[in-house]
Amino acid sequence: MKSIHLPLFFVIFLLGGPAGNAASDVQLAAIRKLGELNGIALHCKGLAESRRMKRALVLNLPKRRQLGELFDYETNRSFMKFIDANTACPAGDTLKEQVSAAIRELESVYKPER
Repeated sequence: MKSIHLPLFFVIFLLGGPAGNAASDVQLAAIRKLGELNGIALHCKGLAESRRMKRALVLNLPKRRQLGELFDYETNRSFMKFIDANTACPAGDTLKEQVSAAIRELESVYKPER
């Protein structure tokens, strides 16, 4: 039986703080997408793309451990899912464009306050 408690825990934990620090569903989805792509990149030896994603997270996310943990969780989940499905690796250019699009989305939902 698969447990849905861990992802639910992350969402509750992320949203449980003060309202000003809460992450929206759109923001969490952007992190999840990067985690998903990172799992694929790691499996397919796309280390340059993995570095790009991590750099984008460091530059754009608020410094909250829970957000990094969500990225790590999604990375692991994606990596294992990719192996279980025995999926072929995407072409390098395809992965690069997917990562670029996901980074643009992350940047748009985590606009720095000025």
